[in-house]
Amino acid sequence: MTLASLKHTLTSWQRTESRFLSANPDAIFAVVGNLKQTGQWMKSFDGFLVHDDQRGVGSTVDLLPPGRLLGALHRETAPSGSITRRNQAQRLVEFTQPQPGGSLALRWAVEAVQGGARLHFTVELTGPGTTAFKHTVANPLFDDFDISCARLYRLIPHQGRYRVRRHVVIAGGRGYLGRRLTADLVCRGNSVVVLTRTQEPDFPAAQFLWDGKHQGPWRAAFLRENYPVSLVNLAGELVDQRNTPASLDRLRSSRVDSTRALADAVARLGVPVQTWVQSSTTAIFGDAGEARLTESSALPTGSAALPEMTGVARPWEEAFAQAPVLAEHNYVLRTSLVFGEQAPLLRRLLLLVRSGLGGLVGTGAQWVSWIALADWLKLVRQLLGIEGERPAEGIVHAAAPHPVRNEEMMRALRAKYSMPGIGAPARLVQAGANLLGSNPRMALTGRHVTSSVLEELGFQFDEPTFDQMLQRLP
Repeated sequence: MTLASLKHTLTSWQRTESRFLSANPDAIFAVVGNLKQTGQWMKSFDGFLVHDDQRGVGSTVDLLPPGRLLGALHRETAPSGSITRRNQAQRLVEFTQPQPGGSLALRWAVEAVQGGARLHFTVELTGPGTTAFKHTVANPLFDDFDISCARLYRLIPHQGRYRVRRHVVIAGGRGYLGRRLTADLVCRGNSVVVLTRTQEPDFPAAQFLWDGKHQGPWRAAFLRENYPVSLVNLAGELVDQRNTPASLDRLRSSRVDSTRALADAVARLGVPVQTWVQSSTTAIFGDAGEARLTESSALPTGSAALPEMTGVARPWEEAFAQAPVLAEHNYVLRTSLVFGEQAPLLRRLLLLVRSGLGGLVGTGAQWVSWIALADWLKLVRQLLGIEGERPAEGIVHAAAPHPVRNEEMMRALRAKYSMPGIGAPARLVQAGANLLGSNPRMALTGRHVTSSVLEELGFQFDEPTFDQMLQRLP
């Protein structure tokens, strides 16, 4: 890297995120272009204070950062910003905030595409404070952007939205995958209801409280006239726990009980369910070594059936198979490791990489089966019949066609973030896991899992290789 390019990197930065919305582009921009409404749908900051009723170039506007400390400091010390670009024909609006020796620009653009529009959100930094501001101010503006877009969708007048396609009940809809799936389906014009143990303010879908075991008022989530009802069951405790009998019992019961409760609710209500997507995991194969595994592969038995993997996932799938009421289309979706922005797995890996500890884990030879979040969402939409061709009913592996070894994965992460990395021998991983209350087998075991079902279907992965997936991450 030359001195000039290094200087450019340190004094300028830009990032863009885009999301699809099934709505009229002009109706979307009517909300997006009004900065007085920004705080109603983007919760990564507290919106804008517009000092007059003008929305044109030159209008004085204050950015309101979140948090008592940062927000109060900004309000006291930062000069006002202004609208620096606004183009109704291009559906574009830009706000610029002066920074010491530079600026912070926030830009929204609505692009008409088939079936709706794509909202592009760009943050651009210039000046000597770029490196510090991109971590403390700029990147946090993108937090939960997909959830923000779903809130935006609900602000669009009904006549501006395109038709509702499905009514989808998501059990476990407040976890990482559940939140992203909720936002994706809402933005595409679907009616979504979430079953959750705790409610979240300003969540862009109806929420019903449940305990994942007993019947209750939450059954009303399935009642929606004139729309086909589908169910996606993602419920279950987080798997990364100590490997103790008590934790294994919680992992099993949280999955089995919730599956039985959902089947019982549907049976009692007599509601026809069009599609039931039942979550499972490719970890059901345990530590599979060099075996090449697809949907038709046999499950491990005996000592190879690890209790925290096969011992949890097999009863989960059996509970679904034994459910008294199933749907017109039934799928067991065995999901591999999901990589996407803000994914818990990725956050943990990046913490290691940025700390200089991103070397191989254990031997580094263990296989890592994975899938990009965008492809997982696309696959679920296809299973629900929202787009594309459905596969035959049964087991489907949510796994990219090119698994990588742990050594390859860590090398790619180090290269992306230009960091060296010290490896972690198995004994060190075990000691660290015990200290953190984690399960070392999650890192030290692996499996080579792909999907023959999706290959035969002709499913098109948008991010089929690990390098392609990493390129799309910030």
